[in-house]
Amino acid sequence: MDNADRKMNDVPMSELVELEKQTASPIQPEDIAIKPAPPMMQGAQGPFGIKTDAVAKVVVSDDKLEATMCVFAPQFSGRDITVDDMKAALRAEHVTYGIDEPLLEEIAANRLYDKIFTVAYGMPAHDGADGSVASLYEKNKELTPRTLEDGSVDFRDLGLVVNISANDLICEITPETPGEEGMNVCGQVIAPRPGRPPVIPQGQNTVLSADGTKLYAAQSGNLVYKNGKFNVETTFMISKDIDVSTGNINFLGDVIVKGSVQEGFSVTAGGSLTVYGAVTGAEITAHDDITVKNGVCASKITSQYGNISIGFGENDIITTRGNLTSTSLVACRIKIEGNLDCTRSPGALVGGECSVMGSFAVAQLGHKSYIQTVVSVGSTSNLLMEMDALEKQCAEIDEYIQKISASLEYLQEKKRRGEHLPPDKEAYIASAIRMKVQKGLDKKPLRQRIDEIKHIINAKESLSLKIQKCIYPNVKINLNSFSTVTTSEYGRCNVVCGANGIEFR
Repeated sequence: MDNADRKMNDVPMSELVELEKQTASPIQPEDIAIKPAPPMMQGAQGPFGIKTDAVAKVVVSDDKLEATMCVFAPQFSGRDITVDDMKAALRAEHVTYGIDEPLLEEIAANRLYDKIFTVAYGMPAHDGADGSVASLYEKNKELTPRTLEDGSVDFRDLGLVVNISANDLICEITPETPGEEGMNVCGQVIAPRPGRPPVIPQGQNTVLSADGTKLYAAQSGNLVYKNGKFNVETTFMISKDIDVSTGNINFLGDVIVKGSVQEGFSVTAGGSLTVYGAVTGAEITAHDDITVKNGVCASKITSQYGNISIGFGENDIITTRGNLTSTSLVACRIKIEGNLDCTRSPGALVGGECSVMGSFAVAQLGHKSYIQTVVSVGSTSNLLMEMDALEKQCAEIDEYIQKISASLEYLQEKKRRGEHLPPDKEAYIASAIRMKVQKGLDKKPLRQRIDEIKHIINAKESLSLKIQKCIYPNVKINLNSFSTVTTSEYGRCNVVCGANGIEFR
């Protein structure tokens, strides 16, 4: 800072009082009145008046962040001001911090009298910053149709569900800061205002990181923001029909629909799926169990590993690795690896094609109108084809692992001999090891499925069809490796494999 910057004013003594009034400086006229010097500072009376030494007057601002000084000139050959005089004047007003000593030296050296200078500066406190939360998800989500890549709009996809997986990041949290202390010219600490802590939106099934700066999902489910908090719902429940007001539902966890699933819409559940109403012209899929309290018409039902239970089915496609239970199945295409139970009244399986790997029990098979009905129980052809495909995948993985192992052995042998490998080869070793481990992990579920198929096939030899009431003509029955078409009506019986073919007992 040069001299011009450090001077607040540069006026003669005669204008000082008027200037103080105009600028509202903390120095008032009564503050700058010259006080009589002590006897030891006064000289003898000269021919023009009393000799008076130079004197410094200090004024501290109300907030104590500045101290200003005016040095009044000596009179009638009085003593000039010194740095020590000015420091003494500052001490008298308790000013000890932020003193501009070079300025004091300049004032003394250049006899800068009758002018106002800021000779001490305090350091203001810096208030702390408030904490904040940056969310990665919308808090107030509006249902809007999804725009497809070709520019068209899918009105069945409204984004009602916000799927989130366990350990997914929900929001980032910036903590508040305490601020920085200041110091006034009197050497007193100025305390800052600390920042306000953020309101952390931690709700059900969410977890904070150890340092409190991140909020994660503790479980997979539907992310919902309500009452100022993020919650992860592991069960998605909708109290009305799945239609144009909701759009399609695709949820990672369990889904409960209190209404029906209307035509053209779909529901996909990563867990189980329960529909209290009916399913008409729709598609429902679940990883685990599917339950439809009422009927299913002209729809597609798929469970990957669970059981399916429906009130009745008409013109449906039903697929599961588990069991199927229903009161009646008409003109359906059914493929299940578990057991079929259609014995509750009316207990009819009429028309369509039904492939069952486990046990088969119905009250009525076929219809008195001789509608063609095809039933396959214990048929292993599809399973054998699947197992063959899985065996080929396992063989390809084994071959890949063998090639990687040979390359690794070659390079690691070089290292054992003390040869230096270039960086790209070192990187290849690390990458190859990771790939070898990953391929081993990929192979594990394939082998598990192969073992599962073998277990199913070994259990087929004792299978039969249990008929509680009757079988009508024109029913084609495939039982293990045997096949027959009924030409007459049979009452309550078991259909089994005999020595020479299918028998009705």
